[in-house]
Amino acid sequence: MQTTLYRRRSGTISCVISLIILFIFSSCQKVVNLDLAEAAPRLVIDGLITDSIGPYRIRLTKSGSYFNQPVLTPVRSAVVVISNKIGTTDTLKEALPGIYLTSKLRGIPGRTYSLKVSSGNIEYTATSTMMSRVDIDSLKITKSPSRGFGIGGNGRNEKRVEIHCIFKDPAEKNFYRIKVYRNDTINTENYRLYDDEYTNGKVTDLQVGRANVGSVVRIELISLDKFTYDYYRTLRDLLRTNPIFGSTPANPNTNLTNGALGYFGAAAVSTRTIIITDSLFNSAK
Repeated sequence: MQTTLYRRRSGTISCVISLIILFIFSSCQKVVNLDLAEAAPRLVIDGLITDSIGPYRIRLTKSGSYFNQPVLTPVRSAVVVISNKIGTTDTLKEALPGIYLTSKLRGIPGRTYSLKVSSGNIEYTATSTMMSRVDIDSLKITKSPSRGFGIGGNGRNEKRVEIHCIFKDPAEKNFYRIKVYRNDTINTENYRLYDDEYTNGKVTDLQVGRANVGSVVRIELISLDKFTYDYYRTLRDLLRTNPIFGSTPANPNTNLTNGALGYFGAAAVSTRTIIITDSLFNSAK
């Protein structure tokens, strides 16, 4: 009984770690090596359609003991199809090992998209509805009272600012992911999700990051459906905990069928850029 329980926990931990590594590999280069029990590999799907111009990417990999591998194992020669309810069907092409790209699909807010992946004689499906795009009205800065590291800071006593993203939240339930880039490099320290529970229908001012004078900062406000938001939320919670020495973790929520890990989502994206100049800094409060 104890052996069976250990194997179940080991399998769960390995699946969770695979997802965490998939997330981290897209953001940074640091790899940690740990000796963990093997688990039966499972398909991991990572895909997002947006209202920006495509092509859109679906990434297929295998779960397993990725801490003992330099790269994730790609899943090749799968059949990947995305369709919508108005009759558009796009069979994706494998551009690189495990990377499948659309060729004719265009993301439109309000439409529902369906994914079908056939691999290893198993079919995996998911659906996601693209919510309306919520435009960023403006970005503003305030002088930061703290010293030290900003986004890409070097720890010296530099001119630092806090960046605020201002937008009008629609009078409906909305979920967001906010991504912060400095000089086209994503700031993983400011990975952020937002639920409009307390600001529904109101003008919203979110402090989303810090930067130094001279930085070019791009903010993306991504409108998510609840399934995609729940995936990111549970994955974020796992990244903030210790899956090895804490309680036995669960896998992040997913909208995929047949035991696949990961997510398939559709999202509308609003983008604004601000250049932190000396004159802008001097005029800030």
